[in-house]
Amino acid sequence: MSLVFFALFFFLLHKIGVALAKSVSSYFLLTFLGLVGICIPLGYVLSFFGQTGSAISWSISLSLICGVLYFLTLRFTEGEGIRLRTLFRESTAEKKQIWFEFKLAEKLIFVILAGGLIVCTFINVYVLFVTFPNEWDSMTGHLVKCAYYIQNGNMDRLSGTTWSIDFYPNSLPSLQILGFHIFGEKGFKLIHFLSYWVFVITSYSIAQEIFSNRRGAIFVGLISALLPSALIQAVTTETDIVQSAYLGLVVLYLLKVYKNASWKNVSLFVLSSSIWVSHKVTFLLIGPPVAILVIFMIWKSGEVRKKILKTIALLFLGLFIYVLPNGYIANVKEVGEFSLGALSAPAEVMKWHGIEGYSGVEKLKNFQFNVLRYSSDFLQLDGIRNTQLGSEVNNVFRYLPNRFFDKFGLERGVYWVVYPFEMMGNETMHFYKERPFWGIVSFLLVVPILFFVLMRAVKDRTSEKVQLSLIFIIAGLLHFLSLCFSAPYDPIKGRYFMNMVVWFIPLLAWFFELGKGKVYLVFCSLIIVISGVLTLTHRGLYPLTGERSIFKQDRIAQLTQTRPESTEAYYAFEKLVPEDAVVALGTQQEHEDYVYPLWGANFKRTLIPIHPFRAPVKPIPKEAEYLFYSEGVIPFKEGDVKLNEGDQTPDTPVIESTFYLRKL
Repeated sequence: MSLVFFALFFFLLHKIGVALAKSVSSYFLLTFLGLVGICIPLGYVLSFFGQTGSAISWSISLSLICGVLYFLTLRFTEGEGIRLRTLFRESTAEKKQIWFEFKLAEKLIFVILAGGLIVCTFINVYVLFVTFPNEWDSMTGHLVKCAYYIQNGNMDRLSGTTWSIDFYPNSLPSLQILGFHIFGEKGFKLIHFLSYWVFVITSYSIAQEIFSNRRGAIFVGLISALLPSALIQAVTTETDIVQSAYLGLVVLYLLKVYKNASWKNVSLFVLSSSIWVSHKVTFLLIGPPVAILVIFMIWKSGEVRKKILKTIALLFLGLFIYVLPNGYIANVKEVGEFSLGALSAPAEVMKWHGIEGYSGVEKLKNFQFNVLRYSSDFLQLDGIRNTQLGSEVNNVFRYLPNRFFDKFGLERGVYWVVYPFEMMGNETMHFYKERPFWGIVSFLLVVPILFFVLMRAVKDRTSEKVQLSLIFIIAGLLHFLSLCFSAPYDPIKGRYFMNMVVWFIPLLAWFFELGKGKVYLVFCSLIIVISGVLTLTHRGLYPLTGERSIFKQDRIAQLTQTRPESTEAYYAFEKLVPEDAVVALGTQQEHEDYVYPLWGANFKRTLIPIHPFRAPVKPIPKEAEYLFYSEGVIPFKEGDVKLNEGDQTPDTPVIESTFYLRKL
């Protein structure tokens, strides 16, 4: 029955999108914004009534809300709008016309990029539907949080073993849980895959808003879609690809307000901004770059200035709906004092991941190191270096960068998180395979365009395209510097720099404002496609070939791909513990033990954490039938079953636990 109401919800959402859209791209963006805009606050409401785990409550509520919104849309718009089929027909005709106008080099560029995107999309769609989520943070925190919410029926604080279970906002879990109710366990990845395409479409749309050049905008969209960092996150359950999609929407609707300050555009900007702020506290790092664009708009547009006060009022309303219930306030209460770090993590975690405890000199030194370290990380052949031959090519390419960066002593073991900086990327942990940066896009495409825009600005400062390009460059550089300043070096930051793409990638449309350089773009396109394909075929989380191919593994082996020496413990647990049992968990936070696999394939077990983050072990609850614990957390007792041998090889950043099971 719930699937019927979910289908009704998506049908109504589609009808609203068609009624409001003026193009295929705007249809997809409006539909996505409607999806997240309805689901996030509904998740908060269902939690209040204890219905988070009820698929029928989700589906009926979504259908009712969307039905009301559809009625209001028809009431305040002119009829049904244009049929989606008509929008597709118009878009196809436009693309055909552009194709016939292309010169040979331009045709080669688009054939190469489009062909590469088809191959990469096929790989990712296949992985999406046949594999289970298995990212480290998801197995310890993100999806554990979702599973507890489904199990308990609400989003109350849990005193979980891992800090992120309680401190990450509840905006994204609402969307992940919706995906679970529709598609089962693999549906947790749905919002992330959709966000990947929204990121691509917003990049295309932003370029179109700035340049009104369809060729350049299509080029920007294809490059965005083939970016190693975007491809790798499209089928994970990490948070940053969703953040990039939200930021793209915010910037796009800001530009639309700048061009036409209608209340429709203002409302879409306010909605996307409220959702973006609710998602993750790192919006604070991206806020200053967005403010740069806002200040430019206010300065340039009298129409924008007239609507500032009412827009701010609407924004406060949006923040009240989307941000106030998401958990930020509860985080500050638990920490006991207000600080930027307290919004997202307890004080102990900020000592590891933040700079709040640094002196002024240390903050400056950390900032200097990060500017150089992350600049070095950008100068890699991402994707290509995942193979043996590609690694050798990358070593040759890195000869000059290494000679330059070696002068600064960046590999000193100071100011780092998870793993220290290494010039070539760590060969044991392979962080660069799972958290790539932008490949050659950063230094062969973006950097030349930055210099070009700066030189163009010297000659012509009155052009709106030049002015907006300069604002985007300033915003992008500020974004980079804020990430460098905010925390010690972290080898997984490739995914954080995804958000910075929103500022720089649209500027690549400048290549199609010029009459030269197309042969150069053909060469770059070939490298980008090779990089994109190898990024997906030679990643670590979802290996496609070899003995550890993800397609040869069952669910438990997939879930524990990144902690292989724990796999046998979860197999043993499945054999010994009934799928509907109540299990107390004495797992080890310091080792970040995987909790998610313990629910079982059908999510029928009830799990109760008894070792809260940085707190003593709580008594075993009376209703528990089994105790699953890590060595060092609870003393061994005669009769307890040892489930695995523990850590034997240094193949993970932290020690893998030895697990035990006790029948109570």
